[in-house]
Amino acid sequence: MPAGRAERSLVLRSPGAADRAAGHAVPLSAHGRAAPMLNPSISPRRPPFGCAAPSTPTCWNTRMASYRIYSLALALGLCATASAAPDAPPLAQWIKQAETILRGDTSAAIMNMKIKKEAYQRDYDLMVLTDDRSASNKVLIKMLGPALWRGNATVKVDDKISFYDPRNSRVTVMGSSMLGDSWMGSHFSNDDLMRETDLSRHYEYELLQQQAGQEEGLGAVKRYTVKLSPKPTAPVAWGKVIYQLYLDNQQQAYPRQLDYFQRADDAQAARSLVYSELKAMDGKTVPTRLTMRVPAKAGEFTEIEYRKLKFNVKVSADNFGERALQ
Repeated sequence: MPAGRAERSLVLRSPGAADRAAGHAVPLSAHGRAAPMLNPSISPRRPPFGCAAPSTPTCWNTRMASYRIYSLALALGLCATASAAPDAPPLAQWIKQAETILRGDTSAAIMNMKIKKEAYQRDYDLMVLTDDRSASNKVLIKMLGPALWRGNATVKVDDKISFYDPRNSRVTVMGSSMLGDSWMGSHFSNDDLMRETDLSRHYEYELLQQQAGQEEGLGAVKRYTVKLSPKPTAPVAWGKVIYQLYLDNQQQAYPRQLDYFQRADDAQAARSLVYSELKAMDGKTVPTRLTMRVPAKAGEFTEIEYRKLKFNVKVSADNFGERALQ
């Protein structure tokens, strides 16, 4: 710096009584208090942008306004950075997808149910209609065979579940206490097949594990293990459910295995449901075999095999009325 041209710095000072007595204008802060002022006896070599006279209150207010704008921009930038952080996995959405993968908005299916117990073995051929287009979802299961059981039917409309027995042409309405009972002697309960319990709505979720994997027919997938704990007022039978699912490269969720526990602190599952054998049905890849086992009863199981499945079929309320049962 050339001699004799000492650079003068911009000095801030707080306004005092002398300023007021001299008649100087005293700028106020946003809180109504006197704001720091530029020392009028010392001025910078070059006025700041937008200020013809840097020592005036007007120039100071301009600087303060610029500072507030900068601070606001910085705060907004920090908020944007925070909001860009990865969100928690949408576990409820994935479970809802996995639970409805075999149903869609409406569906019609032909399936076989094979029951193996120590006391007996049975085979049923079933026709199933579903309608999930509204909150009052509907399900109809009608037995096509064997001859002894042909015509038996179960229907659910909203929260009402009814049975029809063709031998006496009688319709029986099921009480809520029967939800956990076995459906036609199988290892599946009435609740399992009628879908009264909504795992995506009646439970809270905790992600336990995630890892990469391979699934035949899909290739690379992402696997997730989720713990489901019932909400305090949820009308559910299980104290804990461990749900294994996986996502394909289109973010479609598929169920893999569900382990049901009577109490939250139980180490041994009361039963396990496995989904397997992915196949294309009506243009959609779905698991076509469901196997329910009870670990305490080795060798016993109930297996459901989907043979035909159509989505978005035309159904109406009449398909789920008492006349449809008969």
